[in-house]
Amino acid sequence: MPSAPDNSATAPGKSPPTEESIMHASLRETATYSIHAYPAHLINSIALRRGLRATLRPVLPQDAPLEQKFVATLSQGARINRFHGNLCGLSEQVAAQITCIDYVRQMGFVVTLPEGDDEVVIADACYVLNDDGDTAEFAIAVSDAWQRQGLGSQMIEALCDAARRGGARWLYGEVLASNAGMLGLMIRCGFTVRPHPADDQLVRVERSVHAPARARRTMRRPNRLLAALNHALPRWLQRVQGSTTKVTPSGRSYERQLLGRVM
Repeated sequence: MPSAPDNSATAPGKSPPTEESIMHASLRETATYSIHAYPAHLINSIALRRGLRATLRPVLPQDAPLEQKFVATLSQGARINRFHGNLCGLSEQVAAQITCIDYVRQMGFVVTLPEGDDEVVIADACYVLNDDGDTAEFAIAVSDAWQRQGLGSQMIEALCDAARRGGARWLYGEVLASNAGMLGLMIRCGFTVRPHPADDQLVRVERSVHAPARARRTMRRPNRLLAALNHALPRWLQRVQGSTTKVTPSGRSYERQLLGRVM
């Protein structure tokens, strides 16, 4: 997310903050909920393998149960990559916070397939615009069964398009250093990849929302891509990737602020 798509620090001797307190403090909730016009112009159709087509659309408040089901069906590794912690599922409060957005400061997308008379979410992505109005932090996740079908790159382009329309200039995120698949996606989509200044288990990725994607050119050379990745990052990245994942929240990511300490 960058990889999909979680970050709180606790001072020594103090109890971890609750999910509710983190959510209220970090998102500066007000007494009323303000929603702007639904951005129907951002709805798109995506071609998948076997002739299937999925719908990429901005999230709706009624998607909360679908998001809960989506997160619950992710593998443990996918949940760790998305939320930077061993989260089992989303509470109703957090699911509502993710889906009840204003489409201005917050944007969220889901990719859905029809399932009987309903839909099933197979991927999601979101961003939150910072107070500076120039930068937005994003997160992204794709269901294990639907990875390697181009959903990640198409959601990145949807996020960049929405952020650009909203006046932002940069999209950035924090990716676990052990998440080689997401880091590869970030490079293919034109993101710069740098060590995180405060947490050696995280990597910071960023891209101008005006920059063209580089996916078609780099996807043809996966071996060169991985070689470039290993060369570009310091030795600590290789050490972290070779060890068992152990996540230490550091108090920065929007996702971690939203969910609180989940481990």
